[in-house]
Amino acid sequence: MQIILSILLFIVGIAVMAISFKAKRELIYYLLLIIGLILFFVGIHVIFPK
Repeated sequence: MQIILSILLFIVGIAVMAISFKAKRELIYYLLLIIGLILFFVGIHVIFPK
């Protein structure tokens, strides 16, 4: 269950980052990029807890 959740976080994070490249305005672009990166690293943290 935890692995499935982390894979979903990876996919959502990458998808949000990919959407941000198509954003016309810079504010939206950076906001989506930051959200995507946060989701991506949360996915890594879920797979490899300290």
